[in-house]
Amino acid sequence: MIKRKKSLSAILIAIYALCAHGVNAIAAEGGSSYYIPGGAGEALIALSPEPGFQVANVLYTQVANVDRAVLQGVVDLGIDLTVVLNFFAASYTFEKPVLGGTYTIGAIVPFGYASLDVSATGFGASASASEDSFNIADIAVVPLQLNWNAGNFHFKFAQAIIVPTGAYDTKNLVNLGRNYWAFDTTVALTWFNTGSGTEVSVAPGIMVNLRNDDTDYKTGKEFHVDFTINQFLSNNFALGLRGYYYRQLTADSGSGAILGDFKGESLGLGPGFLWQPKFADGKLSIVAKVMFDVTATNRFKSTYANLAAAWKF
Repeated sequence: MIKRKKSLSAILIAIYALCAHGVNAIAAEGGSSYYIPGGAGEALIALSPEPGFQVANVLYTQVANVDRAVLQGVVDLGIDLTVVLNFFAASYTFEKPVLGGTYTIGAIVPFGYASLDVSATGFGASASASEDSFNIADIAVVPLQLNWNAGNFHFKFAQAIIVPTGAYDTKNLVNLGRNYWAFDTTVALTWFNTGSGTEVSVAPGIMVNLRNDDTDYKTGKEFHVDFTINQFLSNNFALGLRGYYYRQLTADSGSGAILGDFKGESLGLGPGFLWQPKFADGKLSIVAKVMFDVTATNRFKSTYANLAAAWKF
């Protein structure tokens, strides 16, 4: 009986170490980051928006899992994650050119639900922990977005700032907020042949994260790239391929990074579509996609799904 209690205690310690430090058995704090795979867009990513006000609403879901052996392989940990977020976005494009391009500012407010289930077996015992949360997440502001057009080629530069405004408590297993600032710099290139209705877009970026002071954890710099290939089957409907690639460039640091140098890497692919209903005269766009992680190293292996609607005033 004493041996059983010791075994169970070891399992509980393993789970506590995993959860109390944000699931740090995988790269980046909590095994994820502010980067949303495929978040750069679904179609014509770098095309200059028309001057004026635009709003969008995005329903984002992520179902993920990861298995990891810790404590020299004696304890096997299994983690399941479900995230359902709603992003409300608003932007305004100015008529007056800036540096020869169109200038846009915007903001994104997310809220939603997340649940985490952790189980561990080893030492002849097993234990588990779970928690969920419904709350506001961290707001992103885009003080600078510039777009340029040159024939079939379109270019974009955007700077986003993620502000730690979301719900966060170190006592919780699940937090919708991440409790640190981040700066995401993205460029994008779109080639769009209006004659054939073929589009190819690519949007690489670098995410720089500041330290989470409550956990003394600093997620390393992150490289990410979203890409889209679309074929317009009519003037208002396009079908295509979506994908992303993510790689952590520098190691996590700080006393909170208790499991050392874990750098994440993942690749995902899937189908998507764009529909602009005729009755809306081009003002309404509806887009959707599903992406599946082909590979994931030191990260959650996930399935992502997005459904979004945007309205141009």
